[in-house]
Amino acid sequence: MILDKVRRITRDGRWIPEIDGLRFIAIISVVLFHLSGELGSRSGRLIPIEHRYYGLFYAIGNGDRGVRLFFVISGMILAMPFARYALAQGNKVSLQKYYMRRVTRLEPPYILSVLLFTALIAVYFRGVPLQGYGWHALASLFYLHNVTYGELSPVNPVTWSLEVEIQFYLLAPLIMQIFWIRGRSLRRTVMAAAILALGLAQAHWRTNPRFTLSILFYLQYFLAGLLVADVFVLDLVEMRSTWLWDLAGLAGLALMYGLGHDQYAAHVLLPFALAILCLAAMKSLLLRRFVANPWIAVIGGACYSIYLLHFALMAAVFKVTRRLIVARFDFLENFIIQCIVTGLPILLLSLVFYRLVERPCMDPDWSSKLWRRVTRWRGREVDLFDPESMSDDTGSIG
Repeated sequence: MILDKVRRITRDGRWIPEIDGLRFIAIISVVLFHLSGELGSRSGRLIPIEHRYYGLFYAIGNGDRGVRLFFVISGMILAMPFARYALAQGNKVSLQKYYMRRVTRLEPPYILSVLLFTALIAVYFRGVPLQGYGWHALASLFYLHNVTYGELSPVNPVTWSLEVEIQFYLLAPLIMQIFWIRGRSLRRTVMAAAILALGLAQAHWRTNPRFTLSILFYLQYFLAGLLVADVFVLDLVEMRSTWLWDLAGLAGLALMYGLGHDQYAAHVLLPFALAILCLAAMKSLLLRRFVANPWIAVIGGACYSIYLLHFALMAAVFKVTRRLIVARFDFLENFIIQCIVTGLPILLLSLVFYRLVERPCMDPDWSSKLWRRVTRWRGREVDLFDPESMSDDTGSIG
């Protein structure tokens, strides 16, 4: 089946489509947010949003909250093995394997994307001083751009959130010790109190860009993921699937898209709203059918590639597709056109990158398999693309 050839590869072979469906909600929110901004600011003409569309584009304007949802999902996924070990007699987590998995899984697509966009910038500005783009690229490669410059990377602005993710990955084994607090109610109360306290305390530093581009400003979202993991490991199987979870999920989405950016309360409440949304995706009726849809889940599984590429590709593609803006059409009509002529090519290019670069790296053993292939090729002439020339245990990195 074609979906089996493109869906996410997991270490233990267990694929939870609902989680990739949540990733779909997050990545589509971010892409539509950026596409709306592109149409509104770089179209070369004024396209007013009619009053009857205000609610729709208000929600799209909050699409950057998809990044917060990514943080919650990351916290949940990384916490799961630690929670199983501490709470459900699971296997002990090897820190060596934990960190190596992050390196082998995430670094090849990331490094390639940074180098690719740096090369494209060099070509675009050929004959013009690059004004330190090389230093920006170097800082981005080592996830130091936020702390070094205190601003988004001009090479690929969306990588700011990946630097925050890396900071969490490094601290996660220490943070996961919270699962050793005995007493289910006490442990979850401590997590909830920490989430609330962090959100309230951060108000004093929210004007400092180096602070707001660091884990210190988003830690509560990852902790919300830990809270979801706690429930997932201990209670999820016994929880009934009911339409009440659909209402809870709808409430989570309403808060995600409805709370204004100028409301600091949003920053305090969102971790809880997104945690509820994650649980609702598992135990609801209609929402679960949506997020578990194979096509939705497959696109969500490619979210890392889409996220890495979409912003830079959008800037390039829109230089051509903005010519298709129709002056007599309103904003919604032009937005729909751009979703088709700009959004679809970006999605297809990202899926190609996912299939060729990211997905092979999902195989936990891809590096050792590649090394075996290379050493066998050096020992005897072997066609790396001919399966008959390799023994059964070699497999494929694709």
